[in-house]
Amino acid sequence: MNRTPAHKRPSIHTHVVRRRVPAAAVLAVAVVLALAGFAAARYVMQQQQDGLATATDFYFTSDYLKESGENATYFIDPGTESFAVELRNYADDLRTTSGDISYKVETTYATATDAGAGKLVGSAQSTAKVTVTPNSEVQEFAVTATSTSPYAQTLTATFIRAKGNHYTVEDASGNTAAVLTMTCADSGGPITLDLPSGVIPDATDGRVSENTFKPVDSGVYSLVLLKADASLDLTGSGNFADTIDLNKSPAA
Repeated sequence: MNRTPAHKRPSIHTHVVRRRVPAAAVLAVAVVLALAGFAAARYVMQQQQDGLATATDFYFTSDYLKESGENATYFIDPGTESFAVELRNYADDLRTTSGDISYKVETTYATATDAGAGKLVGSAQSTAKVTVTPNSEVQEFAVTATSTSPYAQTLTATFIRAKGNHYTVEDASGNTAAVLTMTCADSGGPITLDLPSGVIPDATDGRVSENTFKPVDSGVYSLVLLKADASLDLTGSGNFADTIDLNKSPAA
């Protein structure tokens, strides 16, 4: 029996004409995206490097004040009415802040007069003298300097009115040099050396500048004193805060 072919049912799926994207075009898009990502990464890296370079160009230092975590403490002579704290825009002869530094000074149980008017000028080594006058009735006071621009950094120190450091001098008549030993129980502030005529510190010792010895921290330090008059005997010892006076009669 002959069968009449059945009509084909129309497909329920709509035919979509697919076009092939050339491989070259896909590759080109991938390259563009990759280059864009590389450029963005390079930009971010450059910004980070620029920021780092700027941050490492910032130096806010002092002869007495140190960062809060260092707990700087110094003895100051009980008879001192006022003294100077120096603020600086450099770490050493090779590292100086390129831009200006704005700062403020605060005290506890003391007053301060800032000769720098709150600014250290950049591009060259710059210092500011802050004259500190402790209140007459206190034995302990504090000084704090905080930079406000371009970065915030706090330097601080506590001062105690007491002769808490000790020195000894080993010498004998006929010697052309004596040895001064200083035991610094505080954080090692600058020590003024008041020496007799004809006695000078060893000029080759880099820790001395204009009769001021500069320890870096607490500890024991020795310094050679050269004598023009060998008959002079400097033997002695005593307590001190921030000045050693060898003009006085030595205490054996």
